[in-house]
Amino acid sequence: MPESTVFNRNRSAFWMRVNENDDGSLNFFVSQDVLAVVIYHFPELDQASPTGWKQGKNNTKNIWVPANRVDQIDVDEIKQWAEFAGNQCVWLKLGNQLQDHFSGSEVDHCIAGDFNFTTDGSGTIGPRSVLGEAEFQLKYHLGELTQEKKQEYCAVMSQSLLDAFDLLPLRGIGTPAGPVVSPIPAQEGSSKLAWAFAKHVAERKGVGFIEPRLLVQKPQMKQLTIQQKVTVWTTIYQTANSVALDPASVHGRDVVIIDDLYQSGITMWAYAKALMGAGVRNVFGLVCVKSMRDSDNQ
Repeated sequence: MPESTVFNRNRSAFWMRVNENDDGSLNFFVSQDVLAVVIYHFPELDQASPTGWKQGKNNTKNIWVPANRVDQIDVDEIKQWAEFAGNQCVWLKLGNQLQDHFSGSEVDHCIAGDFNFTTDGSGTIGPRSVLGEAEFQLKYHLGELTQEKKQEYCAVMSQSLLDAFDLLPLRGIGTPAGPVVSPIPAQEGSSKLAWAFAKHVAERKGVGFIEPRLLVQKPQMKQLTIQQKVTVWTTIYQTANSVALDPASVHGRDVVIIDDLYQSGITMWAYAKALMGAGVRNVFGLVCVKSMRDSDNQ
């Protein structure tokens, strides 16, 4: 019997299975949602396979590497990569509640470092995750934290974002047309945790950073429905001079949107849609934590 290892977690779009067969050959199965990511990181699979990627069942693709070419593949490296990508991170797709408002193509891939709460095998929600606790404390209790705790929580969030950044299939890093990092647009003077981490990631990864300042007053959103929130953000982004963003700074480039928390995804997808209208090549999302629920506070 082949040795089979599956990498996947509940409510994540990432799925991958590695079969190490009795005859010494290898089979790799991946969900269509992350095929481009796997090809980007491991082009040697195509080079080693005489058949290439084939259509499989249930929206999957698979590739076979014969025994006489297995030496071209570091299967342990691939499994270690998939352990982090598939078993630790959460890959987010357009939620059902937003499918009437967005096409799903606005964001190529969106990755969260973890959920903000833990769950057991039955799905029962437990205490906050390590990342969830860090995000919560820095966002809502910053003034109460000791310097040591601030550094501890910042280090946890920073490392998670930096590690997840490396999963994205970005093109042109280190070139003038390389990717740029952007936070969600916010008003001047607002204290935004995501802005600080977006700038930090850009500096650490050596990519561009843009500051999309919101030039209009954002209404209170907490009591609005999903439909109303989509309308508010769409109107803001479609109105001239609402956001200070030079289209030339993003045209033809990959943009990574960074935020600290992903709930329904409205702000992420609405901003991504606006960026695509400005001529961006691809938009990727990178967030610290995904909330356990998919709806915003209403």
